[in-house]
Amino acid sequence: MSRRFLIIGTLLAALLQTGVLAKIITDRATTLQSGQEVLLETGFIDPRDLFRGHYAVLNLQISRIDRNSVSVNGSFTWNDPVYVALDTSGPFAQPVSLHDTYPTDFDGPVIKGNALFTSGSDSQTLRIDFPFDRFFAPQERALELENLRREQKLGVILALAKDGTGMIKGLTIEGEKFYEAPLY
Repeated sequence: MSRRFLIIGTLLAALLQTGVLAKIITDRATTLQSGQEVLLETGFIDPRDLFRGHYAVLNLQISRIDRNSVSVNGSFTWNDPVYVALDTSGPFAQPVSLHDTYPTDFDGPVIKGNALFTSGSDSQTLRIDFPFDRFFAPQERALELENLRREQKLGVILALAKDGTGMIKGLTIEGEKFYEAPLY
């Protein structure tokens, strides 16, 4: 009897792990395929790390927001979720307001990050951490991106899910898409 339970338990565990992995993959593909696209302005820094490989750190312009340029709705402490409402009327999306909960009354795109500031701070610059701050690439490609950054405007195309989470969908150079993330 115990051998039978061991086999059934092993099969159930494998099925559960396969289901979780399939959900992660389909969620990513669904967001990339049907998520709202937003173009953010960025610069690149090309770190080289023996353990991490070659990647370009995305220096997103909306990671540092002037307190006087946006309205701040709610109170924040370090590492709290922050929802950034974006204006997409220009070439790159610009922050309009910050919220401590998802702003259901805002019609435009909203992106979720983590506050690297507190509401009572006197700092004029509000820093926000986003989970898509690195773009991994082979060595030659990472070096090419760094060289392009010096010469032209680079942009990051994000696909935003309905809850504000985003993932990199592509990269642009002066408005022309030159990389698109595969769905799978």
